[in-house]
Amino acid sequence: MSKKIIGIIILSLVIYNIIPILNDIFPETVTYTFLLDLWFINSLYSLIAAIVFCKKYGFKIWISIIIALLFLPTMFIFYNETAYVYMIVYFIFALIGTFIGSILNKYKKSK
Repeated sequence: MSKKIIGIIILSLVIYNIIPILNDIFPETVTYTFLLDLWFINSLYSLIAAIVFCKKYGFKIWISIIIALLFLPTMFIFYNETAYVYMIVYFIFALIGTFIGSILNKYKKSK
């Protein structure tokens, strides 16, 4: 399980940072990708990552916390303090994913 946690940490940092890095490299794309990244891609990633992890390992509340906290470096590097609200949103999506994944885990075990 520890290798899976390291994988989620690395994947989270890549997902959270890849579009802001691309926006710095190609500034003309900022108007198209800035809010798409914050609103859609990161939220969807938070949900899917938690579902996948908890489907395999059962209910783990800390995975939601880790997924949300890993947005902090991105927030301070590329955004400002007003992006705290997105960290809360990502936590909520990850928490929903944790519940869905744990239900799928129980369903898998009952078969």
